[in-house]
Amino acid sequence: MLGFLIVFIGHFAYGITNVLWKNPREVVGTFPLIAMRSFGCILIFSIIFAVCNFYGTIKIPNISFMKFLKIFGLCAINSLGLVFYVTSLKYGNANKVIGFSKLNIVIWILISIFIFREDISTKKIILGLIITLGIYLIDSSKGFQKIKPSKALLFTILSRLFWSTAFLFIPDIKEFGILFFCIILELAVFTVSFTISIINKNNLEIRQLRVKTQREIVLLIVLGCIGTLSLNFAIAEISIFLFAILALLEPVVGLIFARIYYQERLEFRQVLGISLALASSFVLALY
Repeated sequence: MLGFLIVFIGHFAYGITNVLWKNPREVVGTFPLIAMRSFGCILIFSIIFAVCNFYGTIKIPNISFMKFLKIFGLCAINSLGLVFYVTSLKYGNANKVIGFSKLNIVIWILISIFIFREDISTKKIILGLIITLGIYLIDSSKGFQKIKPSKALLFTILSRLFWSTAFLFIPDIKEFGILFFCIILELAVFTVSFTISIINKNNLEIRQLRVKTQREIVLLIVLGCIGTLSLNFAIAEISIFLFAILALLEPVVGLIFARIYYQERLEFRQVLGISLALASSFVLALY
């Protein structure tokens, strides 16, 4: 149950950030915004780590330079998922790409079965299907749509494959601690996004940002820290199958927040979908 709570907190935070990315990304640009968010997360994680180390609750891990490069390289590879995701947006609208993104559940379940050899019960599969049905009810339009091969689909699949390398983080998280690992992870994300920003010659002037945009960027940083810390902790503590299924809660939270943030009303089928997804996720957490 604790693992479910931590996963829910993580996806709750990321679900909100999925909504908050829209305005700042259009004003600042994708990669400069990611670099700003990652830099802010590095500062917050580093301050928390320094305070905990000062009071003796966390020790600085003994890590070799080669081991650090290995973890940093793995995190950098993982961050390429973001590069492919952003690229996919060039070839398809956001709604279609987000719809494609749900394919990650298939990848994660296959990883849980064939790599981690997890035992998947019939009850878990049924509950997972009910959650999936809830998600469909939430963001479906006028029925089922065929998924046609396209560049958007190709780059989305590539993004999910690279993001799936997060399951390789588990041994390093357990060895060096979640907080130290998150610092390295965000450092890798910052390095990749900042490098791409320089290559693309993106210019950023903070003074020109509106107060609303600055507030949204601050929320992206704070909620990003909560999401990153929670989900990387959970991925090392609960089954991969459960982690994959509960990841579908993210669009549920995103939709609810979007409706509140943009003052839009929920349709009946969306309320039904939210209820099915949340109820099934709660029951699934009990197994």
